[in-house]
Amino acid sequence: MTETTTNRPPPRPGDDPPISRQQRWRYGAALALIVLISELAPMEITLVYPAIPHMTQDFRTLHLGWVLTMVSLVAVVSLPLVGKLADTYGKKRVMLSLAVLFSVGSLICATADSFPMLLAGRALQGTAGGMVAVSYALVRDTFPRRWVPVALGTVAAGIGVSALASPFVAGWFIDNHGWQSLFWFMLGYAVLLIPVVAVLVPESSLRLHQRLDLLGVALLGSGVGLILVGVSQGPKWGWVSSGTLGTLIGGAGLLIAFVVWELRVTAPAIDLRLLASGALRSTLVAYLFIGFMIAGYGLLMPQMLQTPAQVGITYGVGLTATALALWTFPTGLLTMVCGPLGGAVARRRGARLTLIGAVCAMITGLVAAAALAEHRWQIMVISAVFGIGMGLYYASGPNLVMDAVPAEQSAVGAAMLGVVGQLGNAVAVTVLSVVMAQNIASQNPKTGRITYTDTAFQQSFILAAVVGLAGLAVAIKMRHGRAPATGGAATR
Repeated sequence: MTETTTNRPPPRPGDDPPISRQQRWRYGAALALIVLISELAPMEITLVYPAIPHMTQDFRTLHLGWVLTMVSLVAVVSLPLVGKLADTYGKKRVMLSLAVLFSVGSLICATADSFPMLLAGRALQGTAGGMVAVSYALVRDTFPRRWVPVALGTVAAGIGVSALASPFVAGWFIDNHGWQSLFWFMLGYAVLLIPVVAVLVPESSLRLHQRLDLLGVALLGSGVGLILVGVSQGPKWGWVSSGTLGTLIGGAGLLIAFVVWELRVTAPAIDLRLLASGALRSTLVAYLFIGFMIAGYGLLMPQMLQTPAQVGITYGVGLTATALALWTFPTGLLTMVCGPLGGAVARRRGARLTLIGAVCAMITGLVAAAALAEHRWQIMVISAVFGIGMGLYYASGPNLVMDAVPAEQSAVGAAMLGVVGQLGNAVAVTVLSVVMAQNIASQNPKTGRITYTDTAFQQSFILAAVVGLAGLAVAIKMRHGRAPATGGAATR
């Protein structure tokens, strides 16, 4: 049985009361803090991307992709639970709890002396993958209706700040203090923010009282995990071996069981009945494909640009981690700029148009990257184009979801968006790591550093772009999002 309680009646479109200057400052401060704490989710990825080549010296394994996959996998598993907890116990309360778990995970990663210990820390950090979804829902619940579309775009712009600053922060720490210092930085960032957010950010009064579907969460996590293991180990075990087929079939079976269970239980982890709405369904499908593109770009670009020039490859630029930040900063800058811009476009022309623009820009960037940029101006142009796509992408999704789900299920809806995005990320890292591993040019016996062939990057970038074309087709066809975004007022 579902029960919704609130301390105030839900507002209707256009009935926002007048806002005083003091209230504007309070809303502005709260939004800034929501943006800052939401940075934990992209930070756990964007700070670590440049560190992957450097971790090889301490953990000599071909499976370093799991440093990224583990975060996405845990996010996929935890997001439904996070969304339900946020709708049940309060968005701010859950947000702070995620920040605490992130802090513990950062401490473990900073002190890890083995690869399994590092993955354990990354698993705890991965719970912060639900931070952005909870932030979107908190904005919807606590901000004036007419502010919500642009406020959601501003939260997205915060991700742009992370994309802009993370390469510089990562480059400086890696070049001067080693990759472990990145996790000490993340720990300090979270610890400083937690008490400030606790005091200054308002809590949502909306509550959705349901039991937690732990079995559904377990089925989803186990199914996705087995499939990712099967894909990543397929080249080593053999694609028709009993181990590979067993994990793939077992994972598929668990996902089927998950769907059957979710449709029968009264309080599902992911309310699949929401997918009866074509509006939400088309948005999630598009975001699954786009998540693959984003992860592909983030995984491939740092590795390609940090590889030194050498015989047998044409792409070697040999950038240090700091130089990488300097030449790819347009990605973060334009993500930050285009987030609020995308929110404004969504409010005037509809979020579907914003999404189409995002996908087109990202596909263009991936195709250009497949040409294996040899000049630094080319790197900056590619980074700029992809950054435009990222900003529009982060602004379109939350507006599409908030206008597609009931107010009392806003966190669940945002969590579903996060699940498919993280699932796309996890599949991309796993699949592209397999493609790269099949095209190794050489490996330094002293440092363990791997050099990939031109073909490895060309095939991977093109594969990511092709997946993006599927997302573009969905975005063009979708009927949802053609009207101006309302910030969720239309579904109240």
